[in-house]
Amino acid sequence: LAFSRRQTLDPQPTDVNRLMKGMTDLIQRTVGPSIVVETIGATGLWPTLVDASQLENALLNLCINARDAMPDGGRITIEASNRWIDGDVARAHDMPEGHYLSLCVTDTGTGMTPDVIAKAFDPFFTTKPIGQGTGLGLSMIYGFANQSGGRVLIQSEVGKGTAISLYLPRYEGTAARDEGDVHKAPFEFTQSGETILIVDDEPTGAHAAHRCPR
Repeated sequence: LAFSRRQTLDPQPTDVNRLMKGMTDLIQRTVGPSIVVETIGATGLWPTLVDASQLENALLNLCINARDAMPDGGRITIEASNRWIDGDVARAHDMPEGHYLSLCVTDTGTGMTPDVIAKAFDPFFTTKPIGQGTGLGLSMIYGFANQSGGRVLIQSEVGKGTAISLYLPRYEGTAARDEGDVHKAPFEFTQSGETILIVDDEPTGAHAAHRCPR
């Protein structure tokens, strides 16, 4: 279903620290008082070339999904950071080597089973009751990230929560800032019992990804 995968985008150099800060009040009102919302920016965060309004929509959708996974309340952490994806990791996960901005939404909710993770980005797939979800939110985020030259990664464990990370390429144009703090690519931290998923358009794409990886 193409409409859930491809959108009309207007990419511009975007300061994601500023975008997160500008959305904090809206997100807190949306998720309600039983959930604590924490935002963590990064000093020297790289800009990314992205449609800011679509990134805002993606972030809000991720926070709504996180809220729905915490019916008794909990915590949502939104974290932005600079990442370096090296050759081995890039090839293993079908990502171009280079600098990426990571925007990660982590919750303390119910988590997902491997079967749910595998279907999470399929159009119209939802675990919500009939009438409470279209199943298009995550599919559109998937399409948006891929159209923007990035990837979406899910990491989840039942009973412990979920982290969904958007990886967007660093913008190297005139709006680029100083190098900032760079974190190594996140895939080496996995522990026993976790489920990893990387989502890609290609049939060969592997599946990936508890907290924003450090």
